[in-house]
Amino acid sequence: MPIPDPPPERPVLPVLLDPPREELREAIRRRWSTMLDLGAMEEVRALLARGLDPALPAMRAHGVPELGGVLRGEMSMEEAGRRACLAIGQYTKRQATWFRHHDLAMPAGRGADPSVPHTIRARFTGSAQFSESLQTQIISFVDSAR
Repeated sequence: MPIPDPPPERPVLPVLLDPPREELREAIRRRWSTMLDLGAMEEVRALLARGLDPALPAMRAHGVPELGGVLRGEMSMEEAGRRACLAIGQYTKRQATWFRHHDLAMPAGRGADPSVPHTIRARFTGSAQFSESLQTQIISFVDSAR
């Protein structure tokens, strides 16, 4: 079987979202609560009922080991939330370290090289938080990818 041609190159505009750690921790706690409200416990109950290998990625997903512990009577819901939020926070720290070590955490500024990724240190609240030149660059990037 012949090797297929590689896909055509596409322009890339890396954007690193890097909120302050405490804001990130609070967002993780809110996300945990939302996951529970949207049926995470029922999802984990269904996964456990299938008898899947605990080493599978689905069984190691955020919150699954902790909610499994609740269902097996190994911990309280409060302890599961504490452990899950801690594990997710540790995951985000590993991600930040990876980005830092790959020179992807360079802040944008006036006269910055457009090939350098931009670090956004706030939650996206709308395009007004971006400079006009960065908005133009993002729009141009999106248009060129069509």
